[in-house]
Parts: sequence; structure tokens; C-alpha cells
Amino acid sequence: MSQPERAILVSETEGPFLAAAVFCEKVLQEKDGVNTLVRIVDRLITQATGVNPPERMPPLQATLTLFVSLKAGFARGSYALNIRVTNPVGRTSDLASLPVLLEGEDRGANLVGVMQLQLDEPGLYWFDVLFEQRPLTRIPLRVVYQRVSVGGSAGSP
Repeated sequence: MSQPERAILVSETEGPFLAAAVFCEKVLQEKDGVNTLVRIVDRLITQATGVNPPERMPPLQATLTLFVSLKAGFARGSYALNIRVTNPVGRTSDLASLPVLLEGEDRGANLVGVMQLQLDEPGLYWFDVLFEQRPLTRIPLRVVYQRVSVGGSAGSP
């Protein structure tokens, strides 16, 4: 009976190495093991339209697919990949903890996760990708709020 492979923590110069980290509309996982990323997203635009659209952005519900690709380097075993978000006003929260198995050298892992996000503020959101709490990268996502006034009285001549 074999023992499960124990995770070996290595320095950041030994791995794992980040190949990609993006939000996209969807990921096609082909039969030959190749991934196709469809519509990479780094900006969302939301509008409020009406006679008197609200000054403050209404909450935006967004569904995005997160794609993270790692190459193991010297890292072997099971680890945690954590995703943390910082909103435009500086509030930070943990979004997800994903298990990742690394088999070493050029072998890696591709993580695909559909994320339901509620974005309450316009501005720049930063999504930190952490490997065992060690920062690997940050993914920016800009939310733009546009107020469009239509109708109502034209005013006095």
C-alpha cells in the first residue's frame, strides 16, 4: 500500500510557476487536453438608465470563469490555491480555496472555476492568486458605472 505523496514546500524560485491567470467568459477543455479561453475579461460596464438614474451603482451580479495555469517546477504533492479580492475602497475578503495537485517538473495543473461575483462599487478590483498563502499574481478587474438620463422634461426655453 503506497503512502499519499506529501506536499513539499519549495521556494518561489523552484516553483510552482504561473503560466496564466485570467478571467474569461468560458474555457473550452478540448479532447486533446488543450484549453481554449473565450473572451478574456478585465473590464465590466454596467449602466443605469432612466429619468433619474441612481448616483450610486446598483450591485452588479457577474459570472466569470477564472482560469489559472501552473507549472510545478520542483513542487510535488497537494496544495491550496487561494483567491482573495480587494475592492476599490480597500476591503479585502477571501473568495475561494482550491486544491491543486502538482506532479513535478513541466507537469502542472489547470484550474477552472466559475465565480459568481457581487460587485458593489465601481472602480478597480484586485484578485490575488495565492499558493499556500504566497502571492503568485494579481488579476485586475475594472468595473465602470455609467448613468444614462433619458426622458423627463426638457426644461424652460
